[in-house]
Amino acid sequence: MDHEALITSSSTEPAKVLPVCNACRSRKVRCDRVQPVCGPCMRLKLQCSFDRSSVSPNSDIGDLSTHTQAGTKRKRSCRACGSCRAVKAKCSGSGPCERCLSRSRVCDLVADPSHQFSDDLLMSMPTPRTVTSNTSTNTTWPLDRVATRSCIDAYFNAETGAAPAFLHKSSILADWSRGIIDPNLLKCIVATGLFANDSRPEARVTARVWIQEVQEDAFKRIGKQTVTHLRILVMLLCFHFRAGNFPDAWSLLALAARSAFTMRLNYERDERDPLIQESHRRLVWIIYEMDCLCSGGIDDLAVCPVERIHIRLPCDERTFEMGIPSKARFLKDTRQDPGANVDAHAFNLELLFIRDRILSRYTKNVRRTGKSPAESHQEMESLQAELDRFERSLPLELKLSSRSLVVMGHSREASAYARLHTMWLMCHCDLYRFCVPGIRESVPKDALALTPSDFIEYCQRVCLSNAVQLCGLWSNLYHLESSERLGDGFLAVAIYQVSGILHHLPHLLPDEGDRCIASLKKKLLEALQLALPLRPTYDYAKSCLKDAERLVNALGRGSVPRLSPVSKVVEGMEATAREHFASRHSFLQQLDKDQEAVDKGTENQTIRSVSPDEIDHLDERTVPSYPITEWNLLDRERRVEHEVEQGVSDLYLWDPFNMQLNGYYDPSLEFSFAS
Repeated sequence: MDHEALITSSSTEPAKVLPVCNACRSRKVRCDRVQPVCGPCMRLKLQCSFDRSSVSPNSDIGDLSTHTQAGTKRKRSCRACGSCRAVKAKCSGSGPCERCLSRSRVCDLVADPSHQFSDDLLMSMPTPRTVTSNTSTNTTWPLDRVATRSCIDAYFNAETGAAPAFLHKSSILADWSRGIIDPNLLKCIVATGLFANDSRPEARVTARVWIQEVQEDAFKRIGKQTVTHLRILVMLLCFHFRAGNFPDAWSLLALAARSAFTMRLNYERDERDPLIQESHRRLVWIIYEMDCLCSGGIDDLAVCPVERIHIRLPCDERTFEMGIPSKARFLKDTRQDPGANVDAHAFNLELLFIRDRILSRYTKNVRRTGKSPAESHQEMESLQAELDRFERSLPLELKLSSRSLVVMGHSREASAYARLHTMWLMCHCDLYRFCVPGIRESVPKDALALTPSDFIEYCQRVCLSNAVQLCGLWSNLYHLESSERLGDGFLAVAIYQVSGILHHLPHLLPDEGDRCIASLKKKLLEALQLALPLRPTYDYAKSCLKDAERLVNALGRGSVPRLSPVSKVVEGMEATAREHFASRHSFLQQLDKDQEAVDKGTENQTIRSVSPDEIDHLDERTVPSYPITEWNLLDRERRVEHEVEQGVSDLYLWDPFNMQLNGYYDPSLEFSFAS
C-alpha cells in the first residue's frame, strides 16, 4: 500500500503556481497573486494584469518623465537644470524648477504646460498670473461659490483656536452672499483658510500669491484709515507671522497699531452696536498680542503700549456670535465679577500682560545691571505673588485639574486652555531661569559669582519643577487623543525651552521615578507628537520643533556632567557654562563668524533669508511646478522638510520674531552669551 501510494504521489503533477502580475514584476515587489486584482495594485490603484478588463497594466501610466513603467510616480526627476546640477542639489525636473523659482533665477528647463493640479478645488483656482492685481475694483471672484465657502469655513475653524476671531462669521457670510464684501478682505479670508486647511505646496503657493496681491493693493492705499482697511492689515499681519514671513509681519504690525490708535479703537464707545464694538476690541487685542510676542519685552520695539488700551477684554465666543453686549472686565481690573462673560482667551491676555512685565521690567534689568540676582529677590517675589493671584482668579472650569483637563481638552476651547497653562508654567521658568547655567538667558558669570549658592539652587529647582510640570501637562494632553488642535505656535517654543532647561539641570533630577531623565524624555517625545498638527498652520514652528527634537534626543547622553551634591552647584555651573545651546535661528551666535559666504551663480538672486551656500545643499522635495512670480513667495514651502543649517541673514541682523529668544535679547547686553 505504501509503495503504491508513493508511486501515485510521484506521478501526480506539482501544484500550479500562478505567476506574478506584470505591474509587480516591473516594480520588483512581492505579489500576493490575489485575483482579479492583487493587493499591491489595489493599494496603489494600478492596473493589474490579472484584471481581464485591462489589456495591459501600463495602458495609462501618464507621462514617463513623471511616472515609472509600472505606473507609479517617480521619486526623482529624469533631468536636472544646470543650476541644480552645478551644486548637486535636488531638482524638481519641471520647468522652471522650484529651486530656481524660490531664488528668482533663470532656469534652463522649459515649462511643461501639461502639469496641472489634480484637486477639484485647485482646478477651480486661477494661477498666480491670471489673478488681476487690482483687487480693489468690483471684479468677479474667480472661485466658484462652493470652493469659496469651503475656504471661509476653514478660516473660521482655524481662527477659533488659541486666539479669538475678530471677524464675525455670520456678518461675513451675509455680506458675501449679498456681494457687498470687500474683495481684498474676501481674498484674505480665502487665502488664510486655504493655507491653514491644505498643506500641499500648490495650495500654499496660491494662498501666498493672493496675500501678496492684497498687500500690494493695501500699500497703495496706505493713508486710508477705515476699519475694513485695518482688518485687511491685521489679516496680512497674522498670515505673514504664521507663514514665517517675518519682515513683512514686522512692518505691518506697526502700520496696524498706528491705524488702530488713529481711529481711537483703543477707547470704549458705548453708542456703537455691541457686535461692532466687540469686533473693534478684538482687533486691538490681537495687535497687542502680536506686539508682545514680537517685541519680546523690549520696550524700544513695542508699538502697542498697554497703558493706552482702555477697552474691555474679549468676551466669550457665544456672546460675540449672538451680538450680546459684553460684560467683560478691563485688563487691570482686579475685581472678580462672576457675571463677566469671558473665556480662556481673556485670561490668556491677562497672563500675557504679566509675562511681558516679567521680561521687560525684571529679567532684562537683572541681566543689564550685571548685579547679583539675589539683590532683586523682592521684585521676584512680587511677580511670583502676582502669578499666584492670577491662578487663584481662574474659574473652576479653567483651573488645571484632571477633570478640567478632560472636559476642556475635548471642547472648542481646548487650544486656548492648553496655551493658558503652558504659558502660566513658562512664566515661572522665565522668572527663575537666569540662574540656569549654559543657556542664553542666564546672567553673566561675574554676577553669579556674587550670588549665594542657596539662592542659585532655589531658582534652579523652581525653574526645573515647572519644566517638569510642563512635561506632565503635555503628556496628559497627548493621551487625551483629542480631535481638537491643542496649543499654537507658542507650544513649539515652550517645548524647545523646556528641553534646554532639562538638558542643563540633570544633576537636580533623580535617577528613577517620574522625574528621571528617561521618564521626562518619553513625555517630551509625546509633546513633540502633540505639536505635530501645528506645522501646517504655524510655519515658523517647523524648525523650532526640529531643534527641540534634537535636544530631547540628547537628554541623558552625558553631554552635561551630572552633579548630585548640593555643594557642587557652582562647580556644575562652571562646567556647563561652555556648552551653550544658543538658538540656531538667531543671528547672535554668528556675529563672530565669517559672513562672506557667496553662492555661485547668485547674480539673479534678489532677496534671501539665509546664506546661499547652505540652502544650495539642502534636500528639496519634488513638487509640481508653478508659474514664475516676482516675489520670493515659495521659499518656505519649497523647504518644508528641509533642515536649514546655521546661517546669517542679509536682511537684518536680528530676527525679532525669533520666539526661541523669548524676549531676553537686548543690544545693551553686548551679546555676552558665550563664555
